[in-house]
Amino acid sequence: MTENLEKIRPALVALEVGDSVTFHISRLKSVRTQASELGAIHNRQFKTKTNREEQTIIVKRIL
Repeated sequence: MTENLEKIRPALVALEVGDSVTFHISRLKSVRTQASELGAIHNRQFKTKTNREEQTIIVKRIL
């Protein structure tokens, strides 16, 4: 797997309802922090899912 070096904040802000983005699990804490912060600021909801086998974290915008 190639490592996704996409910036977290712009990727999350760009998500439309139902869209998702995947990051490497090494960025887990930063991704969850940004999702929580942006959700509060922009009145959005995100759901995260960790895939230990593939070493990824998926963020999906649900509202």
